Amino acid sequence: MNLAGTIMQNIIGTIRKYNMIQSGMHVLAGVSGGADSVCLLMALLEFQRECPFTVTVVHVEHGIRGEESCGDADFVQKLCAELGVDCRVEHVDAPGEAKKQGFSLEEAARILRYQVFEQVRAETGADVIAVAHNEDDQAETVLWNLIRGSALKGLGGIRPVREHMIRPLLFTSRERIEQILRDRGMNWRTDRTNFDVEYTRNRLRLEVIPCLERYLNRKAREHIAEAAEQLQEAQNYIEGQVRRATERCIADGAAAGREQGIIFLKLNLFAQEEYYVQGELLRECISRCAGGAGLKDVGKVHVEMLRKLAEMPCGKRQNLPGGITASRRDGIILFEKSKKTAGKESTEEYFPALNGRMEIGDMTVVTRTIPRKLFDERLLAAEKMKNGGYGVQNPPEILSEKKCTKWLACDTIKNNVCCRKRKTGDYLTVNAQGGRKKLKDYMIDCKIPREERDSLWLFADGSHVLWLPGFRISEAAKVTDETETVLEITVIWQAQAPENRQQA
Repeated sequence: MNLAGTIMQNIIGTIRKYNMIQSGMHVLAGVSGGADSVCLLMALLEFQRECPFTVTVVHVEHGIRGEESCGDADFVQKLCAELGVDCRVEHVDAPGEAKKQGFSLEEAARILRYQVFEQVRAETGADVIAVAHNEDDQAETVLWNLIRGSALKGLGGIRPVREHMIRPLLFTSRERIEQILRDRGMNWRTDRTNFDVEYTRNRLRLEVIPCLERYLNRKAREHIAEAAEQLQEAQNYIEGQVRRATERCIADGAAAGREQGIIFLKLNLFAQEEYYVQGELLRECISRCAGGAGLKDVGKVHVEMLRKLAEMPCGKRQNLPGGITASRRDGIILFEKSKKTAGKESTEEYFPALNGRMEIGDMTVVTRTIPRKLFDERLLAAEKMKNGGYGVQNPPEILSEKKCTKWLACDTIKNNVCCRKRKTGDYLTVNAQGGRKKLKDYMIDCKIPREERDSLWLFADGSHVLWLPGFRISEAAKVTDETETVLEITVIWQAQAPENRQQA
C-alpha cells in the first residue's frame, strides 16, 4: 500500500475508533469543494465498502464571493453526479446576516452553515453530520483559544465527535489530505478568502504556525493537535466532577419559583469547591443564563471579576458579555439576562476582537493593536508627510487621526472592550488627575439632544467610557509615555451620520 493509501486507512481508523458511523445510518457530508471536504467525501465512500450506510452531500453557498462562490456549488454538484451521491445546494446571505446581527462575516457564515446542516438533518432524518475539520484546523483552534484566554475546555480544541457532528479528518494534516487527492487524480476548489490575513484563523495558519514550525519545531502543528487530544481526555474527567458540583451549587430561578432565565450560585457550597471547579461553575452560570448560547466572549477576566464579586458585600454587581448582570445578594450571586423593553433601546453588547472587523448596528468597527515602537514610527512618518519629507512615491504607512479613528492605551483596559449603548453609572475620566464626569452630564454639556442620547454607540471598559465616537476619549485611556501597546479603533458609518457626530 502506498503512502496515500496508508493515510486513507488512518482516516477510516479514526471513524472506527470513535464509532462515528454504524451500519444503516444516514450521513450528511458538508462539502464546500475545498480539498478537505473532497477528501472527506472520498473517505466516506471508502468506508461505505465495508459498512453500508447512506451518504448525502450538503453544500452551502454563502453569498460572499459572487460567481466564484456559485462556481464552487457547480463543482460540488458535478462531483457528486460523477460519484453517484445525492447532493443538496443551499443558498444563504452571510453578509446580510453579519450586518443584521453584528457578527463578523466569518462568524455569520459559520452560524448559517451549521443552521443549514441541522435543518437538512431534521428534514432528511439523517443520523450524523460529517464535516472536514483537519489537524491544521485543530492547531489553529487551540492556539486561538490560548491567545484569547480560553479555559481548559477551549484548549482541548475541536472534538472528533460532538452530539450529531463527526470529524473523520481531525487527525490528518492538510498536506496529507492533498496528497491523497493528488494520488487519486482528484481536483478541488480554492477559496481565495482563505489567504486573507484579515481573518484571524488565516493569519494563524499562514503566518504564526509556519513560523513555529520553521524556527522551533517542524512538528509544532502535530504536537499542538496531540496536546489537544490529551486535554480532551482530562476535560472529560473534570466535567464529571463539575456536573456533580453543579447539582450542589447552582439553582435555576424557574425551578425555585422565580423568573425564567435567573440563575443562583450558592456561595456557601461554592466556597467548598476546588479553585478550578469554581471557575467552571461560574462559566456554567453564565452559559445557563445566556440560554446555552455559549461562552465565545467570556474570558478569564470575567471569571476573575466574579470571584471578586463573591467576596464583596451585598448590592455589588458586574456586567458580563451578552447583556448578563451578576449581582451579590445574601448568600448567593444572582445571574440575570437583561431584556429588551418596548420603547427602549436594546441593551445588546458587542465585544470586538482586538484585531478584527465587526458590523455593529449602522457602523463597521475595525480594531488593531500596534506595538508602541511601531506606533511612534508611524507618528513620525505622519509628521514627515505633513512637511513633504517623503515626496510622493512609496510613502510608509502613516497614522492619520480622524474623528472616527482613535488610539487608546491598551495597557489601561482592565476588561474586554465593549461596544454598546449608554447605561446608568457610565462615566468619563476628564482630566489627568483622574476626575470623573457622568456620561449623562457630559452629553448635556455637549448639547446632545435628549432623544439621541440612548441611540449613540460607545466603547467602554465596564462603566468606564473609553470613547464616545464623534466626541472625546477618556483621559484615562490616552496614550502616554508608559503605554506599551496601542489599541486603534476605527468606526465606519454606513449611513449619513447625525450632525453631532461631526463635532471634534
